[in-house]
Amino acid sequence: MRIAAAFVALTAATAALAQDRPTEEELFGKPPAESPQAGQEEPQEPAPRREEPAPAARPEEAELFGGTGSPNAAPPPAGRLVERAESETLRLGGQLYLRAQALWQEDVPPADWALSSPNLLDLWLDARPNDRVRAFVLGRMRYDPTAPVTVAAPSLSAAEQGILGYGTSTGGLAAGVRGPRAVLDQLWVNFDVGRRVFVTAGRQHVKWGVGKFWNPTDYLHPVRRDPLAVFDERTGTTMVKVHVPWERRGWNAYGVALLDDAAGVDSPTNRLGRVGVGGRGEVVLGTVELGADALTQDGHHPRFGIDASAGVWDLDVYAEAALRTGRDAPRWREVSPGAPLVTRFGRVDPQGFTPAAVLGGSWSAKYSDEDTVTVGAEYSFDDAGYDSKGVYPFLLAGAPELTGDPAAPLRQRDPTAFRPFYLGRHYAGAFVLLPSPGSWNDTTFTLSVLGNLSDRSFVARLDHALLALTYLRVESFVAASFGARGGEFRLGLDVPLSEVAPGLPPDVTISVPPPVLQLGVALRVAL
Repeated sequence: MRIAAAFVALTAATAALAQDRPTEEELFGKPPAESPQAGQEEPQEPAPRREEPAPAARPEEAELFGGTGSPNAAPPPAGRLVERAESETLRLGGQLYLRAQALWQEDVPPADWALSSPNLLDLWLDARPNDRVRAFVLGRMRYDPTAPVTVAAPSLSAAEQGILGYGTSTGGLAAGVRGPRAVLDQLWVNFDVGRRVFVTAGRQHVKWGVGKFWNPTDYLHPVRRDPLAVFDERTGTTMVKVHVPWERRGWNAYGVALLDDAAGVDSPTNRLGRVGVGGRGEVVLGTVELGADALTQDGHHPRFGIDASAGVWDLDVYAEAALRTGRDAPRWREVSPGAPLVTRFGRVDPQGFTPAAVLGGSWSAKYSDEDTVTVGAEYSFDDAGYDSKGVYPFLLAGAPELTGDPAAPLRQRDPTAFRPFYLGRHYAGAFVLLPSPGSWNDTTFTLSVLGNLSDRSFVARLDHALLALTYLRVESFVAASFGARGGEFRLGLDVPLSEVAPGLPPDVTISVPPPVLQLGVALRVAL
């Protein structure tokens, strides 16, 4: 028996159409005297002004939705259709993002290829009554017409539901929900104290670290980013951030009080002892930029990080390291070889020092008077990652255990145990960026290749973006999976139910064909 639809969400992670979201530096502006932080996306507030200030320019839609950071971030959509007076104290805008993508799996006829259309509508309000106070809110609506109207119980046996991750806690993620569903992405107020200390309070985006594909010190986002995404759909984190710049040196100091759970656990922070506390410092020494950060919260291991970026000849090189003990998410290890799936693996969390590190670089060259090409590569190591693909079926099932109830014999202990792009110990990625080649001034091509070196599976993705009719951004991509079958990026399984748990029928097999190709197209307009 073949059941593949439930795994579409897992393979779709290799091709989510998106773009990197804006830094607060883009939203607030960078102090003029501050040295640029190449590769850094940490926000900077506006510099103090000694004379009567002119009205500050508001963020363009290109700044709000434009891509920085991820190598394959698509160009931002065209600016607003109607210019507005810069003296306005309140502005509104947004983005309409229509997407469609199909998944081709081995031995699956085209009529049965999985189809999804995760569309987005972003709307924002930006108020700035004067040059020292700003308020911003961004709401997002998701709508997928190809998904079920509601999350109805699937017509599978309880055992099959367990192995396929169809539990009630993850049914909406596995099967998808049509919507519309509304979420709050940003809700913050920014002001200064004496024009020297800058405060941002509310739900916001703050990025630490310098990694492009992987970013282990991005502690202020509980959800890890999809390295291939050209639109970062993660929502902001609620915190109070204080920024003290040293403009003459180009140095920065940050302090944060985190009001959300640092690991994204559904645990309330309704007492002072649960408020997370952290900070970051950035210094510039010649052509070298250094950063160090720390975050601690009750219920989680302390997190520390360091990063550096520098220009070496024509190369831009960078590195970051997460210095931590243990990890927040459970880790599973084979404890009973040959036993059924539910008892073969047990929870064995890492103890002691478990670092994660990223090392990368990029190089740009001109091949004509007006055209450049950029190539880059990155390596990622996670000491708490898995060495082989043998544990993947167990992770896909949500780390099941026996309940003793014949009606629902399996229960998921970790519904999100399978975390694409963050499973293995060793990863590598490379990209080639070709913006506006030749006379194609409105076109951008990006080729990205990522590999899980631990299970020897790979995915290659070609992104294309074209500005048409002045304001319409047309995007497309194709992603191919190759390498070891059953690996993270070429996930294919044939699991008899008798190997899942004792007493299940031996003549029923859960079969998931590996992905071959994924195709997608999108239309994007700034509102």
